[in-house]
Amino acid sequence: MRNESEDIEKVRKNGNEIRHIMDPGLETMREAVRKTPGSIRHIKDAPEEVRLLAVRAGWNSLKHIKDPSYEVMMAAVENKGWAIQYIRRPDLALKLAAVRRDYDAIQYIADPECEVQVAAVRNYWSALKYIKEPCLEARKEALKASEQAITYIRGYDDEELREYLRLNIRIAKYLYDSLDMDFLLEVLTGVFSRDDVTERYVRDFMELQVLDMNKVDFINEHGSKAAKMKLIDYVLSR
Repeated sequence: MRNESEDIEKVRKNGNEIRHIMDPGLETMREAVRKTPGSIRHIKDAPEEVRLLAVRAGWNSLKHIKDPSYEVMMAAVENKGWAIQYIRRPDLALKLAAVRRDYDAIQYIADPECEVQVAAVRNYWSALKYIKEPCLEARKEALKASEQAITYIRGYDDEELREYLRLNIRIAKYLYDSLDMDFLLEVLTGVFSRDDVTERYVRDFMELQVLDMNKVDFINEHGSKAAKMKLIDYVLSR
């Protein structure tokens, strides 16, 4: 009768040695994938727990597992979102888990749902660059996080641009050469006339160097009482 401890010692040095072991025991399998997760490809009909151990130790070992269970697939994408590339027809939950783990996993998802796009950009805004046709909500989420996201957005109309400027005035520094000043002033008038204008928007406007105008006078002339109070708070905090 073979001594399993000898088998374990072999795979402890190199997990791929399991390919030379006939009918390895469970502990030998465990030790092999702990040492070398990809050695799962040498284990015929590996038990579920060994498969789980393999993908948790090395996400890309998923590509060596035939017909993985849902739990194995989920464990793989929770370890590394990129594992989604080895899953045929992943469902929404798998896609969401993947992009929440790694925002750039979205590059491996064909035609991602808007919900998946939004989850990816909430993880990190530059996920937008991997999305061929981002939905409006994903665009807006990215712009909230960084004005630089505007450089990845194409084909927007004037109404969308108004919405983007209302969300983040700092995008103006990327659009200034092509931005009509009357259009911009119209948007700003609308924003500052509202009572719910945010302190951040006031601060970003005041600190936007690309706009060569008297910003204090503009808010005093067009701003609501709330906007003027936030302007005072901003000036006093300087």
